[in-house]
Amino acid sequence: MSHKTPIRFLDGGLGTTLEAPPHNAKFPDETVLWSSHFLISSPETLSRVHTAFVDSGADVLLTATYQASLQGFAATKKHSGSNDGNGQGEETYSPQEAAMLMREAVPLARQAFSTKATANRNVGGKVALSLGAYGATMRPSTEYSGDYKPESMRTTQGLYAWHGERLRVFKEDNAIWNDIDFLSFETLPVVQEIHAVRHVMATHNHVGHENPTVDEKRWWISCVFPNDDLTMPDGTTAEHAVHAMLSLSVDGEDERPWGIGINCTDIKKLNNLILQYEAATENILGREAPSELWPWLVTYPDGAQGSVFNTETGEWETDPDLKAQGPQIPWHEELAEIITQTAERGRWKGILVGGCCKTTPDSIRHLRLQLASRKSDAYFLETV
Repeated sequence: MSHKTPIRFLDGGLGTTLEAPPHNAKFPDETVLWSSHFLISSPETLSRVHTAFVDSGADVLLTATYQASLQGFAATKKHSGSNDGNGQGEETYSPQEAAMLMREAVPLARQAFSTKATANRNVGGKVALSLGAYGATMRPSTEYSGDYKPESMRTTQGLYAWHGERLRVFKEDNAIWNDIDFLSFETLPVVQEIHAVRHVMATHNHVGHENPTVDEKRWWISCVFPNDDLTMPDGTTAEHAVHAMLSLSVDGEDERPWGIGINCTDIKKLNNLILQYEAATENILGREAPSELWPWLVTYPDGAQGSVFNTETGEWETDPDLKAQGPQIPWHEELAEIITQTAERGRWKGILVGGCCKTTPDSIRHLRLQLASRKSDAYFLETV
């Protein structure tokens, strides 16, 4: 085999890890920031969770900013001493205060690696700025339905303005911006948002200019596929999603992402979705394009194994039919097999793999051990 695929490990589900023991966080409807609320109430808890994922072998940590936005902080009441997010009084966070808190998520993630500098190989770990879909900041969240409101946020132009504003929060602080290794635009449910993100990154990286910026960031787009027919919430197929992510034929979309991916999606769908991603990428790049010209595959399916998050009730609900089927294949074993088969096909430049909702530090530890124990010439675990 001419190409041996490098594999790196992402962390797991931050919010659901916070909900589980020993943290036992509750995120009522009033907690519009969800896990990002801990930037206010308990940054030390975030630090412990980040460190737990590093201890488990994560090479890349996502910041606690998935649902963070200026609008979310503006809707959050100030309080003291409470972790429930309900707040006391009517005063909320100004744009300046919100920006400061959002930026603090970056060194919190970075410190998890430096904490372990003398204990393990993760001293060189990377920080990915988590930039969730617009729908992730709504209440109830709509990144699984794509039901965006107001009407202006159903357009590429509206989403371009919103994503650009949030990105500038981090870019305007040089020290914070320089400490970010990746930008993760994740759980995108509508094709207009893919186009909007590409426009944002083309603007940021000044593609086509005589003097491109020297601070170009590696970035990925990751979509969610909750529908039984393997489509995004708006009905976009995996093939069309990949074309939206990689095609250079659309005006203003001449900036390709470093990686393309699938996240917060049932692991049972993952293999077929990856195959569709590969076919679409080959169609765009050409059958003979070497893996060095392909993007990285970024995949972090959920670990719910049949449970579905009800955005109305805020609870995880299990399909009774799946319960009747008995025990499921362990998440880490199923994912390791999918990643092994993907690497054996030798298409992707590299694979970044981790977990989303309901995956814990133990999930990542077992996944890493499972892939490390396999005797395959198709991949190697890359040290970052």
